[in-house]
Amino acid sequence: MGITVKQVAERVGMPSRTIRYYDRIGLVRADERSAAGYRLYGAEEEGRLLFIRRAKRLGLSLDEIRGLLAAAEGGCGSTMPELERLLEQKIEEIDEKIADLTAFRARLVEYRAGKHAPARGCCSHGSFCGCLDDVPEP
Repeated sequence: MGITVKQVAERVGMPSRTIRYYDRIGLVRADERSAAGYRLYGAEEEGRLLFIRRAKRLGLSLDEIRGLLAAAEGGCGSTMPELERLLEQKIEEIDEKIADLTAFRARLVEYRAGKHAPARGCCSHGSFCGCLDDVPEP
């Protein structure tokens, strides 16, 4: 006999509503239902939920986790190459974000220093405030 959503939630450290959502989208499946209609989960699904929670801590999306769960069905020999690929992809995404944020920060610092504002004055251009008329395009 399995355990209820509430019980498995306490054991894996997730809100019950999250487990119900994961069940609804097919990441986990209740092994059976109680006489009262409650979802009941076994050890396999509890392990899947822990796996999902840990994958979320690595920043993986639910779609990425779905693929990783499929790989995990084949054991660690299938899981590790897929995990390595996903982590490499995440690292590349982070590097791109860092580069974009660094360039954006540089533009803000340059603008604040007045390099693009020779006549920074308010309300000098048209009927609405012209204070940002000299903001350069990215």
